Amino acid sequence: MPAVAASVERWAKVLVVITEDWFALSHFVPLIAELRRLAASVVVATRASGRLDEIERLGVRTRPFDMHRGSLNVGVLRQVRDGLAALIDEERPDAVHAVAMQPMIMASLALARARHRPALVVLHLTGQGYPGSSRAPMAYLLRPLARSALRHCAARHTTWLVADTGGDVEKTVLDRVAVPERTAIVPGTGVDLALYPELPAPAKATVQIAFAGRMLRSQGPQVLVEAHRLLRGRGLAVDLALYGVADSGSREAIPRETLAAWDAEAGIAWHARTGDTASVWRAADIAAVPALGGDGMPRAMLEAAACGRPLVVSDVPGCRQFVRPGVEGLVVAPGDPAALAEALARLAGDRTWRLEAGAAARRRVQHCSEDAVRAKIRDVYRAARAPGGASVAVAVAADKGAAVRSA
Repeated sequence: MPAVAASVERWAKVLVVITEDWFALSHFVPLIAELRRLAASVVVATRASGRLDEIERLGVRTRPFDMHRGSLNVGVLRQVRDGLAALIDEERPDAVHAVAMQPMIMASLALARARHRPALVVLHLTGQGYPGSSRAPMAYLLRPLARSALRHCAARHTTWLVADTGGDVEKTVLDRVAVPERTAIVPGTGVDLALYPELPAPAKATVQIAFAGRMLRSQGPQVLVEAHRLLRGRGLAVDLALYGVADSGSREAIPRETLAAWDAEAGIAWHARTGDTASVWRAADIAAVPALGGDGMPRAMLEAAACGRPLVVSDVPGCRQFVRPGVEGLVVAPGDPAALAEALARLAGDRTWRLEAGAAARRRVQHCSEDAVRAKIRDVYRAARAPGGASVAVAVAADKGAAVRSA
């Protein structure tokens, strides 16, 4: 990737559009911190759940804005579009950075109505989301509408596409949402390697498998629970620890009653939210990421890798780019409890391999650190500002979807 001169003029104001304040804090502090260095002013528009002050302590200003995440009501979505257009006209940013699929779509629709025209629009893809991955009939109806809105934005504005994987970049290029010379791969959301140090393996007789993430069907915890049942049925004494809240704002949410029923099963503990994710991996022997697809590179996967835990992940974009079978762990077909159970049993029965795979995961995650992510964001913004719009594009055909270098 060609370097861009550090003397490029700073941006005056960047408007970040993201669905939830807690999501900004859990995943995008490195992004916000880097934008704060690149711009004189950063404004974060997001729904307030009581944590806007934490975002403001990063040195930015916030605008409470409810994206009505999960709503498919046409009237509500029009209100979101018009409200966001008014906010853009009021703030007059010279760059709009929309994070994740819904903000990307709504920002594209809002920009078509706004009077203000920013110099740059960054579409920050963190997975295909509900319109791109769900098999529900409504998702099939939304897909062409979403694609049309994004295409219109790319045609009217200087638009850059950043994504976790080359596969997502390639898809947006084929869909004519992005052009190759204005694309870049950002390796996840950035892991603080000091906050997630390599940890010694637990010294206990029973192997513990852990899952950390939102309790959504698309994340696959129901597949993991079924795999655990299969393992227990085979007489293999393994424990399963589930960490994550019931996300009522998502159409994919697993009911709290189901989570409570899982917690009552032998060998399963549901711990809901934790404020110390490193402690999850301190107690766990194996990290399971049974995602069904639609998201980008799971943050929990990278945090577990940073702590030196072996990984069993689904063969979906974002996971398969990181885990090499037999090196950092194992890769299994998504939605297949039997295959997941077999992979977990293999790792659970071989402590030496678990230690080797965990060490390999720690080495590999170096390429997904906060510093690596901030460097890619910096390159994109400096390239967009530089005379001639210097390219930081990835070679998608050669990349084949890889998000990290071979370790």
